[in-house]
Amino acid sequence: MGYRVPLLRGLKEPYTISHQLRKEESLTGLWKQVLLLILLSALVFGFSAFFGIGSEQASRSLLDLSRSEYELYKLFFGAGQVVWGIVYAILVIFVPSLFFWTLVEVEYKKLISIQLMVLLILLTEKIINIPIFLFLGLNTNSSIFSFGIIAQASAFPELIIYTLSAITLFKIWTLVLQYKYLKVVSERSPRFLILVLLGTHLFFVIVSALLSSIHLEKLI
Repeated sequence: MGYRVPLLRGLKEPYTISHQLRKEESLTGLWKQVLLLILLSALVFGFSAFFGIGSEQASRSLLDLSRSEYELYKLFFGAGQVVWGIVYAILVIFVPSLFFWTLVEVEYKKLISIQLMVLLILLTEKIINIPIFLFLGLNTNSSIFSFGIIAQASAFPELIIYTLSAITLFKIWTLVLQYKYLKVVSERSPRFLILVLLGTHLFFVIVSALLSSIHLEKLI
């Protein structure tokens, strides 16, 4: 029998689970976990879209639409967010795993298990941000968990604000978690792992900032 990685326990006890993951030769239930988390991501993104989170920029150009046209827009926006939730989960799970696999010489399935825990952290962040948006009116760029608020208060240029907004406490948590697991399951040096992880996260932060800086209402 293979080893089924306990994802929630893996977040709380990375030292124990990482050593268990290293010595196991086969994993079981991995693809079921992948499917469940992809479905959870679609649900979370759909639930967020239900409250209009993420549509603030485009909504400003929809004031002249009729009621039926506006409802149709909300339907398409919600469907688009569900699809993006699926794509987002797939990207988080498989792309970094493939990249790490080429560098750290760890079995691909074990890397996928680590990324499943990363996805859990990112979905937790999105879930927590929903009531913050509803009750405090703070969007992603003003999240209390990111450095975006500091950048806005300091009147930094827009691109820097988006960049710092993409750096959150939860993202830092994922970086630390990845390092703890890779340090155990990989034979690579800690310095090499830190450089790889910092480079990977910096790339995604820059891409996220560039995408956020594109105002969708100017493209409609």
